Amino acid sequence: MKKLNLLIILLVVGLVVWFYQARQPEVFSLTFFDVGQGDAALVQIPGGQNILIDGGPDRSVLSKLGQTLPWGNRQIDLVILSHPHSDHVTGLAAVLENYQVRQVLITGVSHTAPAYLQFLQYIRDKKIPALIGESGQIIKLAGGVEVQVLYPTSSYAAKVVADINTTSLVVKIKYGETGVLFTGDMPIEVENELLRRQLDLSAQILKIGHQGSLTSSGLDFLQAVNPTYAVISVGARNLYGHPSAEVLNRLQNRGIIYWRTDQAGDIKFVSDGKIWEALNHRP
Repeated sequence: MKKLNLLIILLVVGLVVWFYQARQPEVFSLTFFDVGQGDAALVQIPGGQNILIDGGPDRSVLSKLGQTLPWGNRQIDLVILSHPHSDHVTGLAAVLENYQVRQVLITGVSHTAPAYLQFLQYIRDKKIPALIGESGQIIKLAGGVEVQVLYPTSSYAAKVVADINTTSLVVKIKYGETGVLFTGDMPIEVENELLRRQLDLSAQILKIGHQGSLTSSGLDFLQAVNPTYAVISVGARNLYGHPSAEVLNRLQNRGIIYWRTDQAGDIKFVSDGKIWEALNHRP
């Protein structure tokens, strides 16, 4: 009887391991979550590594992760917080509480929002390695995936800044010949700074800054990035009038295919390292 029970246990464990491995992503995928008026996106790397960029305005990112990640995968290899406004940071404390996070990338800028302070407290309590973002840094992950920090140009650690949006981390995630550019709530003045520095901003997918606000996505910046696709993470019927009609016109005039999370829900792309494919969505 004991041998039979042991065999049953081994069989169940084997089936669980097989099921988990079978559901590991076979392609590089990117999902922009519909979390309302805020940002949250997940990058899944073949083999099981995960990058989460921002956490949205509430805990709904937890259910999004549960629906998207393979069963049993409770690890986030890198959490990136673009800046500590509540519509980007609030859900991240819950993520740190419920997932094994291996590293975080932050600006470290001084801010007193309760959700941000809670996020920092979890980092300290769980002893999660924290990297302060600065231009020129490259984080290398499996399969040749690189996270390239393009902004800020110098550390904002512990600094008090009047406009937190101007501190937004700008990162390009590269996989093979493809790239996606995340801009947080970066305003046009910072876009222009990046242009003056003549950085390689080109990317096939652009996360539109500040929920499509008129303060972001200038014409010169869009021309430099030259994306095929753009995503606007925005809440339905929000109080700010996002996205701006002028920003939408800029995208249309440049022939950029764009989606809005308030209209399309979660927006997913996959890549083989050469091209991006948009799944189940129309502009």
